[in-house]
Amino acid sequence: MIVSITVITYAPNQIIQNAIATNTTSTSSTSTNGSNMTIGTPQAYTEYDKTTGFKPAIVNGTHGIQISFTGHGILNGINITDNGNAFLTNSTGGAIYTTGRGTAFHGFTFEAIGHHDADGKLRDTGTIFNTKGMVGIYKDEIEKNGNAITKVWFWK
Repeated sequence: MIVSITVITYAPNQIIQNAIATNTTSTSSTSTNGSNMTIGTPQAYTEYDKTTGFKPAIVNGTHGIQISFTGHGILNGINITDNGNAFLTNSTGGAIYTTGRGTAFHGFTFEAIGHHDADGKLRDTGTIFNTKGMVGIYKDEIEKNGNAITKVWFWK
């Protein structure tokens, strides 16, 4: 299964690069001590967000843009509501680096790298981690008006 991931948080005049992750739906490998590790089948989740509150910010001496987002989606038949903040900075080669926190899934942190495409949308790819041992790979797309769609593939 090829998973293309993009997380998008719209920030004017910033560039991000795409990343592609590959994985099979169920993979086991034998470690040197003979035990098996399984990452299992991913659970797909789609979230619809609205980004707001674009403002200049300085975090640990780094200049960037602080944004807020609110969103919702359904995972395994359960309605999920999400709120969070992200900090975007310019990175090497014109890429945009994003880091942040959200409230869904018992709280999570995320990191992403992305770019603006010719259509004006911000697209990036990243990872999500939460305190319950869930890991997600995601991609999203943010339009100039702040509407965003995020697709996440979770593993436990």
